[in-house]
Amino acid sequence: MKAIEYKLEASTRRRDERGFLVDFLKADELKNDDKQFGQIYFITFEKPGAVRGNHYHTGKKEWFVIGQGKILVILEDIKTKQRETMIMDGDEDVYHRLYVGNNVAHTLVNLTPFAYVVNYCNKAYHPDNPDSIRYELVKEVKNGKS
Repeated sequence: MKAIEYKLEASTRRRDERGFLVDFLKADELKNDDKQFGQIYFITFEKPGAVRGNHYHTGKKEWFVIGQGKILVILEDIKTKQRETMIMDGDEDVYHRLYVGNNVAHTLVNLTPFAYVVNYCNKAYHPDNPDSIRYELVKEVKNGKS
């Protein structure tokens, strides 16, 4: 069985009296076909249990880092149904960057009162061709109702 196309890597974090700086993603860490600039997203989660994602892409690749808070990440290969789950914590001493490849459904669930995620995508979002195919890994709750 082919493994899910994802990778979790530690990112360099430098701290001094002003705060810290994290190397999110460098050009030399990308394959040539991923170096075309796409889009950077800043995503907030403003309550515990907030769900983002529940989709996959056929042409886009994404890299995520948790800036603050704790996020449950669920990944599933849409063809093999192989599933991986992990918790990413933006408050740990080591930051981790998550790469998610094509045809890997992904959902992020907030586990803390507030969290934010920074995301790089190798292709820009276009409303007329979003390349985001709905794939429910977690039932979303809206206004207290599922």
